[in-house]
Amino acid sequence: MKVTKWIISGLLMSIVFLATTQVGKADINNSIHNESIYDLYVDRYFNKVGTNDYDTNPKDPNAFAGGDFLGVMEKMTHIKDMGFTIISIGPVFATESYDGKRILDFDELERHFGTLEEFNKLLDKSNEQNMKIMVEFPLNNYSQKHTWATDTDKREWILSKEDGQIQLDLTNNDVQQALINTIVNFAETYQIHGVKLSELEGAPTSFINDVIAALKEVRDPMYVIALEESEADFDVDYSEQLMLDFRETFKNTDLPSDSISLANENNLLMVDHLLTERITYYSALENKFPPTRIKMAMGTFLTLPGVPYMTYGTEIAMNGQTPKDSHQIMNFRVDEELIEYLKDMASIRLNSETMRTGEIELLENKDGYAVYKRFSDEETFIIVVNNTGVTQRIDIDSDEIGEDKELRGLFESDIIRATADGSYRLVLDREIVEVYQVKDDKGLNGAYIAAMAVAYILFMLFLIIVWRKGKQRRADEEQKKVKN
Repeated sequence: MKVTKWIISGLLMSIVFLATTQVGKADINNSIHNESIYDLYVDRYFNKVGTNDYDTNPKDPNAFAGGDFLGVMEKMTHIKDMGFTIISIGPVFATESYDGKRILDFDELERHFGTLEEFNKLLDKSNEQNMKIMVEFPLNNYSQKHTWATDTDKREWILSKEDGQIQLDLTNNDVQQALINTIVNFAETYQIHGVKLSELEGAPTSFINDVIAALKEVRDPMYVIALEESEADFDVDYSEQLMLDFRETFKNTDLPSDSISLANENNLLMVDHLLTERITYYSALENKFPPTRIKMAMGTFLTLPGVPYMTYGTEIAMNGQTPKDSHQIMNFRVDEELIEYLKDMASIRLNSETMRTGEIELLENKDGYAVYKRFSDEETFIIVVNNTGVTQRIDIDSDEIGEDKELRGLFESDIIRATADGSYRLVLDREIVEVYQVKDDKGLNGAYIAAMAVAYILFMLFLIIVWRKGKQRRADEEQKKVKN
């Protein structure tokens, strides 16, 4: 049965890709709404070379662990295979801390991460793979040993020095211009396609908008985002409350799922990030199986309008409540089933402009059970999110689907046709996200029947060959006995 299911699933997935060939082959236009983001810290990802391992200690959660630019490059295929198009790699400047935040000098790359040549290799590889690199740029709270802190001419720039950090006066025009010049110079020097601004507290919205505008002049695309709430003109919005709502929805089953109806095309879609507890932590508190919780969340995000955003290690259900635990060194002994799920769901999104930027209509949403339609002039999908503990059923009127249509489940391999009253009955087991593609009802699936027929014929030929070889072997053995 499993083999048959795989064959059916493969055929149906092929149908999706054939139906969306023109979209799939076209270059994804330069809009962040067509992207999905994978967030990591270079030091915590993968240690490719040892030549930059200065005073590293992988056992000390506060020390550098050894991850480098070439390590990110080495594992880029892993990220791409899951369907992500942007890799956010944190700050890369000379720093005192593994997360890159306690910056020492904007004019130098952090030597633990690698050389200028190695950073450029990473950028070149990303371009070859049609992926984009996003670098984090904190606007404040640098090391007390930062070059600006030791410059007497910049004494007026600094508001305070506490806990080994300096706090800049982000309302100071000279500080603002210096930061703009620094960020723009970096973006012009290196072929990056995104900047994540952080440490925004104290920064006037007008100044942040000036930073964004200056970066947009460098190249297209140049995405600018932040994981802090702001009124500035970022390419996509971050909402702390929406993230918390999503976390509450997906940490367990049968929970309020208003978060699904609140999301829109201008949202970052996430359940955690590098500065929060992991979703695994909360699902474990609920005594739920984390990989299933992650499937439910990411399966939903990849079918909603907005920009999916996933923290490194989510694919292995990395746990953690504090940075000490949640910033673990990445372990690439991954859950293959979870990886395959992300890959398949992301493939649908990547190959369908409708799934990325089409319209959405909510048909049902109550306590973890949500049904919605994604549609455009070219195609229509029905997505069923059954984040409950029981099998769920919905009857969708033909007014929503159309006459003489069939719904093809791309994961559970169901083919749903209209009942006698003209409705379409969808029944889905618990804790599953299913994507149904709406197609014209052409009756029996010729391609499926042909494939099954070929498989049957080949299997029968195999049996005949085995039988004949066995018969010949027995005959040869009989002849040997007669001769003896």
